Amino acid sequence: MAFIGILGGQVLHSIEEYLLTFPVFLFLVPLMNDLGGNLGCVLASRVSSGFHSGYIEAHIKDKELTENMFITLLMGLITFLTVALGVAVSSAVIDLSTTALNLILVILGAGVITTVGTMIITITVSLISYKKRLDPDNIVIPVLTTLADLLSIISIFAMVWLVVIN
Repeated sequence: MAFIGILGGQVLHSIEEYLLTFPVFLFLVPLMNDLGGNLGCVLASRVSSGFHSGYIEAHIKDKELTENMFITLLMGLITFLTVALGVAVSSAVIDLSTTALNLILVILGAGVITTVGTMIITITVSLISYKKRLDPDNIVIPVLTTLADLLSIISIFAMVWLVVIN
């Protein structure tokens, strides 16, 4: 876990120049880390509990599992769209060094990448944890939050690079 945390810090350091050029995206890093991790943790808790209590079967085609994934994706879209619109409205008052459309595209795109990525990580780690009879509280949440932090940093950079820099 420490290695992944260090890797996240190195990725953040390597894109520091771009983040300082567009400081609005710098403030998004902790926000995206928190939102992505929180969405994944909610899904992880529901899925792990479902596996162990038997109302979710440990395969990807289970109806309850797909419904939980859909709800998580919907929550992510609503959450990140709300953040994107809030930041875009703020850009009308404060010069954020990029257009409102760019802000919306970056936040929404990074949010979707982070949400889908954390869903994949959550389901994979939950399945492995369940099949190996490991305690999900000790495995799934720590792995998820660490990887979600790295994923959100990479997704912000990817979207800034795609939307703003290119």
